[in-house]
Amino acid sequence: MPRVGPEAFHRANFYRGWRAAFCFRSMNYLNLNISTLRAPEFLGSEPVARATWLCVVGYCIDQENNGRVAACKGWKDRQWQQTCGVTLDEVNASAPLLAWDGDDLVVWRYPLAHQAKCETNRENGRAGGLSKSQAKAEAARLNGAKHKPSEDPSANPSETEASTQDKISKGKDKVRVKEGGADGSALSDEQWLAGLAKDPAFAGLDVSREFAKMSAWCSVNRKQPSRRRFINWLNRAERPMAAPGAVTQDTFGSVRPGLEAW
Repeated sequence: MPRVGPEAFHRANFYRGWRAAFCFRSMNYLNLNISTLRAPEFLGSEPVARATWLCVVGYCIDQENNGRVAACKGWKDRQWQQTCGVTLDEVNASAPLLAWDGDDLVVWRYPLAHQAKCETNRENGRAGGLSKSQAKAEAARLNGAKHKPSEDPSANPSETEASTQDKISKGKDKVRVKEGGADGSALSDEQWLAGLAKDPAFAGLDVSREFAKMSAWCSVNRKQPSRRRFINWLNRAERPMAAPGAVTQDTFGSVRPGLEAW
């Protein structure tokens, strides 16, 4: 006989345990003990009574009713056939495998232990899933607490609109600087804009007007105005044509004649 390695051994035990847990999670199988089939009550009954008992046991297992069909004393023959696949006469003739207790029918040797085990496994599985869901919800809540929750625009329209207008007005007056160091962020916004207006690279451009245009574009498109964005804006801006005879200065400081000189 070939030897089984430890990995194969543990894998086989895992699948065996998984199958057992799956089968006992719901009563999908009729688990009869051999002693039940060898009991005097079963061997002493007629074959039709045995078959009737087996059909009723299958119905009770599907319903998980602890082997008791409640309030079925008044069922007609057709209802017995539709629910259990037997007739009323067959039920009445199946004692002691099927016995009446008032209006309830009690099934002999119903597997109560297996039903209790299924209910326990099902409850444990539900509790485990609930604990995992609660842990995920708590983790999401803790992670969400690190960030500012988004405001609901429909909660207070007037306050939301006022806040939006205030942000737009502030954006026009002041550029929010994200970048630092290389773009001259140590200067105030007014000094920085004044320096751009004197920069030969942007000669011919109305820096103040272009800044107002960029601020309006950012407010409409929900963008963050920044100095780097404004520099890119100026680089793409169209410069007005020089008047005839005028002398202009290019990016590198070279003096160029106007169009008329050309």
